[in-house]
Formats: sequence, structure tokens, C-alpha cells
Amino acid sequence: FKDMLLGLFFIAVGMSINLAVVSGAPAQILFWTLGLLGVKALFLYVLGRRNGLAPPAARSLAVALPQGGEFAFVILASAISLGLVVQAQADLVVAVVTLSMVFTPLMAMVNGYVNKRFARKQEEASSFDMPEEPEQPVIIAGFGRFGQIVARMLRAKGIGFTALEISPDQVNFVRNYGNKVYYGDASRLDLLRAAGADDAKIFVLAIDDMDASMRTARTVVRHFPNLKIYARARNRHHAYELMDLGITNLQREMFLDSLEMAGQVFRGLGISSSETESAMKLFREHDEARLFEHYEMADDDAKMQQLARLAAEELEEQFTRDEQLHSPADSK
Repeated sequence: FKDMLLGLFFIAVGMSINLAVVSGAPAQILFWTLGLLGVKALFLYVLGRRNGLAPPAARSLAVALPQGGEFAFVILASAISLGLVVQAQADLVVAVVTLSMVFTPLMAMVNGYVNKRFARKQEEASSFDMPEEPEQPVIIAGFGRFGQIVARMLRAKGIGFTALEISPDQVNFVRNYGNKVYYGDASRLDLLRAAGADDAKIFVLAIDDMDASMRTARTVVRHFPNLKIYARARNRHHAYELMDLGITNLQREMFLDSLEMAGQVFRGLGISSSETESAMKLFREHDEARLFEHYEMADDDAKMQQLARLAAEELEEQFTRDEQLHSPADSK
């Protein structure tokens, strides 16, 4: 009976709206509706906070009760019968109150989404590790395969470092093997300060995700200008984005591995080690030089395509000249 009567009530409310008034002054009705919701929500939020409610609870209160009440229709009917208001004014108020009721569940949905996002961020922030060890000269952001190799080299030389990793699965995996790594988002300023970024000498940016890598790079560049950054770049485009921030100590992912594989292929074909090393050195110097030379034209696709063709032709000419320097005896 409760649900049935509630349904009948809202049907009656809808039938009581004068659609001619709504279509004749939509902007005015929307203005008064938003005004009613805004003023009531503000007062409800302030009352909630003054009575000890937390901000999420106070917001929930404010979006649950800002609409006009059903007693407005009873009061309006009495006011019209007593001649206190005219029918046109009553129709306007009825439309405003009804529209405020329509907006209330939508506001509750938005508030629920905001509260979930806020709670999730608080949970993530509270679960981050804060490094407690003395400041180390090196900070490694991203402790996947790339960052771990850097860490192993540092450990072998007795150089201290602080490792930060945002993936909890990766953190647990690494910790199972006795490695010290802290769970946290390296783009957070408070975590970087806790990791000793103010006093560290080197920051190794080894984060796999490009967006997360750029967020971290911007934070470090902005707040720790004296911290020298050595960055992992996923590709040429990522390298140019890092260069936009002034980061020039770059290592493109897979570049050296691919170069080493090419050297093994050369040796497998019977090419001498000296000629192979010379070819690898020539290719690396040529490619890295072009990386910085083409930086200014990185946003011009047509120009970059033309430069890529010219660079390939230039590289072939350099290989030809280099081959001519080797005697037949050396190439066996």
C-alpha cells in the first residue's frame, strides 16, 4: 500500500503541473529550482558539519533533503482558496518544487560517485609505504625488470638506493626475494620527499606506463630541479616528451637489446668481432645524434618522415665508408 500510494502521489504531482507555464518560462523555472536546491543544500551541509558530521556524511545529508516538500502542494492549495496567491504564481511554484524532486535522485547518484572516488583515494593514500631508512643517493621509480637491473648493479657496488613501485603485486613479488621496495605512487610529492628526493643525487625514472612516467617526471622537475634524472623512454615519442621537460639522459626501451641482437646476428654470419663492434658503435652514435637533431621537428610528421629517409641514406653511406676502411683480412 505504501508503494502504491507513493506512486499515486507522484502521478498526481505530475498531473498538477501546468505545462504551459513550464514551456513559457523554462529559464526562470530552472533558475528558481537550482536556487532552491543550492540554498537548502548549503544550509544542510553547514548544519551537518556543525553537528559533527564528516564531510562525506554532510554532503550526503545536503543532497538527500534539498528538494521542496510535498506539503508545498497542500499549502499552495490553501493559499489559493484564501486568495493569498494567484493561480499563475502557484503553478510556477508547483513546477519548481516538482523539478527539485526530479533533480534529487540525480544529485544523490553524483554524490555517491564522488564519495566512492574520495574513499578510494583515501584508501590508496593511506596504504602507501613511507620510506623510513636514511636518505640514499639514488631513487628508482618503477621496480620492474628495467629498474631491478639498475638496482642490482648499484647493490653490487655497494651504492644505496630507495625503490618505489606502484603495483602491489610487483612489490610483493620483489619482497619475496628479499629486495627492499616501497609501495607508492612516485608522482606524489609527499612520497618523494619521504624518499629523500631533496638530498638525493640521482633519480632513475624506470616506470613502464608512459602517462605515469610523465606525471612523475613533471613532479620531479618542478619540485626537485637539482635532482639529476636518468629516464627510461618507451619509444621515440616518449623520449621527445621527456626532452620537453629538459630531461636528456635517456635510454630508449629495447634499443640496446635490439642493437646487441643485431651484433649477434653479424657474428653468426661470420663477420669479425671488430667489424661488428664498429658497426654497432656507428649505428648507436648515428641514431642517438639524430634523436636530438630531430627534436625540434618532432611535431611535424611530414618533416620527420623526410628526415627519417635522409638519415637512413646517410647511415648506409657511413656503413659503406666504414666497410672500406676494413681490409679483406679483417673482415674474415
